[in-house]
Amino acid sequence: MDTKRLLDLLRASPWLLVALVALALVTWWNPDLPVFLVWALAKLALGAFLGYWIDRSVFHYSRPGSVPIADAGPNTALLIAASMLRRALIMAAAIVAIGLGAP
Repeated sequence: MDTKRLLDLLRASPWLLVALVALALVTWWNPDLPVFLVWALAKLALGAFLGYWIDRSVFHYSRPGSVPIADAGPNTALLIAASMLRRALIMAAAIVAIGLGAP
């Protein structure tokens, strides 16, 4: 693995370290709370997964990566940006719905 790729993979490592230290402090303070964190992360991941696949199944003809660059017209960038925003909104709605739906 080249150095540039490794640095790209580790670019968020300070935030991961802060999160792990905070998790260790919370676990020390109250050992029951990490169970709720795992539950919340599971709901977040499930919402993201469902939102992604809802977008792919409903808009199977209009994916962000399926716009041919060779046929680039004046509206190509707008179409790509709109499909990316659409997917982000659907995923966000699914995450919020799953997160608020079950205790």
